[in-house]
Amino acid sequence: MAAQAKLNYNMTNNNASYREKGRAVFLTAMMVLSVVAMSAAFAGGAAAAENNRYEDGIAVESGDTIYQGEDDLTFNGFADTLTGVESGGAEGQTLDTNLQIPEDQDTGVYKGSNGNTVTVAQPRVADITVYNLDSNGNVISDDVDGSSISTEDAEYMNISVNYNFEQAESVEVEITDESGSDITAQVLESEDALIETSGNNISVDLSNEDTGEYTITAEGTENLDFGSAVETTTVTLTNDEDLGIELANDSAVRGDDVQYTVTGGTDGQTHVVTIESSDFRDGITADDAESIFRNVDDTEEVGNNSDVAYAIVEMDGTTAVGSIETQYLDDSSIDVEVYDNDVSVADVDDEDSEDDATLDVEEGDVMIDSPEGTYIVGEEVDITGSAAGTDNVAVYARDNGDWEVVTENIDVESDDTFEEEDVVLSGLNTGGSDILSLPGTYRLGIIAQSDATSETLTTTEFNQGTSATQSITVTEGDLSADFETINGEISQDVDGDIDVNGTAAGQDNVVLAFVDERGNTMAQEISVDDDGTFEEEDLTLGDLSQGSVSAHIISNGRDDTYGDGDLPNDAELVSWINNDLEGLTGEQVRESIATETVDESASDDRMVTENFRYTDASSTIESIYPAGADASGVNPVPADGTIVVEGQTNLQPDDNTITVEVLNDAGNSQTITSTDEWGTDGQWSVEVSTENLDVGTYTLESDDGETTDRADLEIVEEVGDDDETEDNESEDNETENNETGNTDSGTSDSTGTSDSSDSSDSSDSSDSSDSSDSSDSSDSSDSSDSSDSTGSSDDGTPGFGVGVALVALLGAALFALRRDN
Repeated sequence: MAAQAKLNYNMTNNNASYREKGRAVFLTAMMVLSVVAMSAAFAGGAAAAENNRYEDGIAVESGDTIYQGEDDLTFNGFADTLTGVESGGAEGQTLDTNLQIPEDQDTGVYKGSNGNTVTVAQPRVADITVYNLDSNGNVISDDVDGSSISTEDAEYMNISVNYNFEQAESVEVEITDESGSDITAQVLESEDALIETSGNNISVDLSNEDTGEYTITAEGTENLDFGSAVETTTVTLTNDEDLGIELANDSAVRGDDVQYTVTGGTDGQTHVVTIESSDFRDGITADDAESIFRNVDDTEEVGNNSDVAYAIVEMDGTTAVGSIETQYLDDSSIDVEVYDNDVSVADVDDEDSEDDATLDVEEGDVMIDSPEGTYIVGEEVDITGSAAGTDNVAVYARDNGDWEVVTENIDVESDDTFEEEDVVLSGLNTGGSDILSLPGTYRLGIIAQSDATSETLTTTEFNQGTSATQSITVTEGDLSADFETINGEISQDVDGDIDVNGTAAGQDNVVLAFVDERGNTMAQEISVDDDGTFEEEDLTLGDLSQGSVSAHIISNGRDDTYGDGDLPNDAELVSWINNDLEGLTGEQVRESIATETVDESASDDRMVTENFRYTDASSTIESIYPAGADASGVNPVPADGTIVVEGQTNLQPDDNTITVEVLNDAGNSQTITSTDEWGTDGQWSVEVSTENLDVGTYTLESDDGETTDRADLEIVEEVGDDDETEDNESEDNETENNETGNTDSGTSDSTGTSDSSDSSDSSDSSDSSDSSDSSDSSDSSDSSDSSDSTGSSDDGTPGFGVGVALVALLGAALFALRRDN
């Protein structure tokens, strides 16, 4: 028993020892596994920390990059304050390592006192890319962001984010619907919405969401959620039930372009848009029908078949834009239809459209503004007006029959106006131009180019189109010319040139020709301005001889040729006049020119002729008189006043000056004045002051630089009035008669003679008046005629005429002596 008990004891002790050893081995294994697991966990954490400074508290080392807005940073081996490095982008700035990095901290390199550096950068989310994948994870499209996708294609989607601050913190993606609700958790297929490394992605499934626009936002998980560290994009979910078509305008004037938009589609898909042939305008061609849809914007293809005109558009996001050319559509209500993306052009007759829109097309209006009223054959005009609903217009003319085209394809601007400048309606090689090349009254019309189906239109065809008409009168242009001469002369030795101006409506050029009496010629072309006028200055007269010269302006007529066509243009006529008429007299040259132009049979040429004298320079003095007096010729003038000197010249004004000078007996200049202004009559005039000139006789000289002329200038104390002289003479006669009446009428005595002398003395006293008074002394002697002498004549004159004559002679001598004094 004891042995058995001992055996049991030993066995019990052995079992206990085995259990203890097993527990020890187990505990040891667990410790080893724990160490391994902890090491692995530590290694994983360290690896993650390399890209996530915020979560793992990784210290900032020298050479690292930190970001504006980062907080709770630990700087390893840096001073409290860092300074911006020169040329490092932050020169002169400081950075406090104990505080959060300001969101507006200047970017650049900062350095501590121990030489350690750190770079401050702006945190930035570069872009968000949304991928459409198939069930195997293969990329179908990489541009879903900012675009659209159908719900049936939105089951497998990846969202990738590129950003620059992965060392600081991760980026988190958020998805919101149109109401602003966060649906990220609902659509997320990944474990979470974090992207810890730039370029990585998360997976989402939007196939069960409603149609509409969804917003995707990517930003830093903690501090970096501001400014450029935040980026958004959108994705629009669609389905075929949302497909529609919209028109920019519900109505249009025929000829307008109307934009349409296909909506609710899926990015990249194509749809057919159609208009049925029953809505086409009558009479259009297959090419016109193919142009109903314009190949613009998102249009991939346009065309037509026997049933429809169509366009194939590709969706750009959720929309596709195209355009319709309405000038080929009927003026009625037009249906524009859009089909599902799996319907081809060949199938549209058998399929129903997904949506349609109605466009009301109206007939447009045109209006002519110019030309109107009268048109001169050969004239350049501007064709202007307005035309709603057409891109181009054509001009037609009608006499008594059909409408004939004048010119076509005049562009209509976006404001519905058109303008074609400098058009010679009568000079085009068209049937309508031929009509307008003959004088008469016609109809002028404007019509939409799309309605101008032929160069000749019947009245019905023209009126059925978008058109407008008005009356126009065609006339031949007149010809006029004015040669500027001075009193009908041109001075050869001073001026030697001439000016001409005039009108020549309907002409581009005219020919100018000069012919002298010896047959010398000088001809040239002169251009006519757009307003039908011409002007040439300083035309040299060259080697023309002095004498009479004829000046001619010649223009061809409606046929644009001279005479019978031997001289077809201006240049030929000029050459012929200058070179082929030598050896003829002036009269023969003039006759030859007329024969080849205006006098030619059936000629419509025109010519204007003027004559002038080509001669030496000449300036003369014609009149001298007191200012304000009504006088002519050379007259005595008063001292201390102003006199007028007039003359005649053949020199051109402005280019020449006439100087008038007063000279004394010694030839010394006393006063001088000049003028360079006079008219084409050559009459010049100056005023000269006599204020500082003594009474006496002077020489007045005119000088034009080439010729001179002289006249005597007599300055007197006063210039009397003719009426006063006559009154004085009457009074003197009455006095003499009274005095003589007191003598013996029948006796001649010395008293009578003495009385006559007294009368003469009385006359002398009036010398201060004027020279005519001196004759009064002799008149006073006539008063003695009333006294009787030895006999009487029939007129009562006594017989002592010799005495009276002596007295008169004495009076004249005394007057002359007084004037000399």
